[in-house]
Parts: sequence; structure tokens; C-alpha cells
Amino acid sequence: MERILSKEEIAELLSAVHDGEIPLRDEEPDAPAQTRREVSSLNLVALQGPRHCKIENFDLILDTMARHLGISLTNRLQRSIGVRRGIMEVYEYDAFLQQLAGRDALGVIRLDPLRWRGVIIFRERLSFYLLEYLLGGAPDVELSLPGRPLTVIESNVLRNTIADACLDLNKTFSPVEKLESTLVKIESSTRLINIVPGDASVLAARFVVSGQNLEDEIILVLPMAMLDPLKEKMRARTAVFPESQDRPWQAMLEQEIQLMDVELTARLASLNLTVRDILNFQVGDILDLGCAPSSPLQIRAAGQPKFQAMAGTHQGMKAVCITGRIQRPPIPTKIT
Repeated sequence: MERILSKEEIAELLSAVHDGEIPLRDEEPDAPAQTRREVSSLNLVALQGPRHCKIENFDLILDTMARHLGISLTNRLQRSIGVRRGIMEVYEYDAFLQQLAGRDALGVIRLDPLRWRGVIIFRERLSFYLLEYLLGGAPDVELSLPGRPLTVIESNVLRNTIADACLDLNKTFSPVEKLESTLVKIESSTRLINIVPGDASVLAARFVVSGQNLEDEIILVLPMAMLDPLKEKMRARTAVFPESQDRPWQAMLEQEIQLMDVELTARLASLNLTVRDILNFQVGDILDLGCAPSSPLQIRAAGQPKFQAMAGTHQGMKAVCITGRIQRPPIPTKIT
């Protein structure tokens, strides 16, 4: 049976270890300094690098944001631009800013009625791609980056495009919170966008933008303190995506379609003739249409038969009177 050390003996032993008189088990007394284990402090409160974000249903909101951004950029550039949701990560604000190269377009946005501000970042390649097109260049050729920050004039050229992203943000969050986000300013220096303290947590949601000769990102930076009050609303699926969310677009398309111009023709009959017969036509030749003058006409809309009608006059002008609708034949079903 081993002897139990007394309180005084344990204190002397710890003191000897502290003073270096007794080496530790994994360390020889004469071991060189570089072989000894280094001990570093661990901060259990601060973030240790980026973390993936887990907010219920928030990915669905960002999918909607990506769709709105794609529509806005396509309308702005009059060419097909695709936007898809990328990864979501949580950073310390200072740690996130250190990742930026200082050549991006940093749009500071106000998120009324919330008291926080956010940042919409158009990365360097996307920014100069937009400038090339908006200033009358040819973005179809390979883009050459100047490797410098944006000038004040270039930032002003991008203002309307970034302001469109604010409108997209408002539409995206409308099922959860009625935001009235507006663009405050555009900066290229990260030292001028202090929206939260440096050690505060922010969410960086990335959107991948792709087009002809284009592959870059838009980053939406939101304080986590802003999202905390919205988590309960985002947890309810019906609040995020109501059934009528896309109804405004549907109603707008239906309204615009009704105002479209459509070519309308009235056809009595048709003939199949050879080119030789047509070249031999003379003044006074009579073409037999093979139908009586009182035969019904066929009204065609954009080349498709839609109605039957009778020919006549109205207020001294030739006219037709619709007598019925032409029913389309049923599509045959192939049975195997």
C-alpha cells in the first residue's frame, strides 16, 4: 500500500515543479527549448475563425434574394445574368474585413425600421464588369482588372445598381419584416464602414454571380443582432413563403399580356399554286377559290385559327362578324 502524501508534502512538490527543480513527465531536464511544448491561450468567448450559420428557413429567404438579384442585374445589363446562393458564415466583423482586398464596391445600407446597418459588397471583378458595360465598353471580351480601388466617379456609376439590390432586399424580407433599406454611401476602404464594433458577430451571405466572361460574388453582411428578433418569424414557414408571394409577378404578366399587339387576319380560302403559274399571271385572270362568296371566313390570331366569321360591311367599310369559336382538336394520347 502506497503512502499518502500530506498537505505540506504536496505543497512542496508543486513548488518544486513550478520552480523547475522537478521536470515534467514528457520533458527531459536538459531538453532544448524548441522541443518543449508551447501553450497558447484559448478565448472561449470570441469567434475562432468563421462558423457556418444555422438559422431555420433563412436559406429559403436567401434563395429568394438570389432570384431577385438575378432579375435586377439582367434588367440592368439587358443580358442573361445568373445568381445563386452560396455559403453563409458568421465572422467577427474585424476578421471579415481583413479578408477584403480594398478594391470592392462596399455599399453601406440602412435597414429601417431596424436600428442596425448592413453592407452589400460587389466584389472587384463584378464591379469592373458592370462599369465596363455601363460606360459603353464591350464586356464580351476578357476583362482586365486595373488592380486599384474604385474612384469616386466609378462608385457613383455603380450607385443605381447597388440601390437595386436594396429594393431586392426589401422584397425578400417582406414576408418576415417590412424593411425599407436604402443605400447610404459607397466606399472602397474598409476603415470607413464601421457598422458594428469590431468584435461583434456578423453574417456574411455569399451570392455567386455568373454570366458571359463573368464569375464573381455579391456578399450581404448583416449583424447577427439584427437577425435575432427575426428568428421566430423565420421559423414559421408560412411567414417566409406565403402561397401568394409570386402573385404580384403573375398579375403583372397577365396585365401586360392583355396589352400586347396581335396580328389578326380573315381568310376565306387558300390556294396551292406553282411558281410557274404565278409568273404567268396576267391582268384579268380569275382564280377559283373553290368556295361560295357566302362561305364562312376563318379568323386567325398570330397565324392560329381562332374564330369563324361572315363577311360584310359596317359604316361603309368592309368588316367581318364573328359567328363562332373554332375548337382546337384534342391532342391524341399515345397508348403503349
